[in-house]
Amino acid sequence: MRLLITLALLLPALSMSEAAAAEDMTLTVKPVLCITDNLTPSCDMSFLVVWQSALTGYYCLFTDFDDAPVHCWNEERTGRLSDERTVRKNFSYWMTDQDQISRLAVATVEVLRMDSDDRRRKRRTRHVWDLN
Repeated sequence: MRLLITLALLLPALSMSEAAAAEDMTLTVKPVLCITDNLTPSCDMSFLVVWQSALTGYYCLFTDFDDAPVHCWNEERTGRLSDERTVRKNFSYWMTDQDQISRLAVATVEVLRMDSDDRRRKRRTRHVWDLN
């Protein structure tokens, strides 16, 4: 009887610790910034993707560009991947477990455009009454 009570108390705690461990996944992407201008509207970049989880499991890496996973790992706690991309707009990498529905960790790569059409940048920098 005590064994059943002990098991009844431990099973929810074990499932909560597994859920908490899945939330302990980290995903790092380098570089996270692409700077473009009029001459080069896109960036040809090599991204280093590194992830780590508290639990061993089946994990897949996705991007906004494809519906299919970029890469999947089976029975792993860590992983790294080099991904070559031509980037024109912001996008994200994310990790999922085997259900491929919930995002366990997300990393975003931003594209910064330096060719602003803001006319304030093209204004005179001198004062109107400056004669020099």
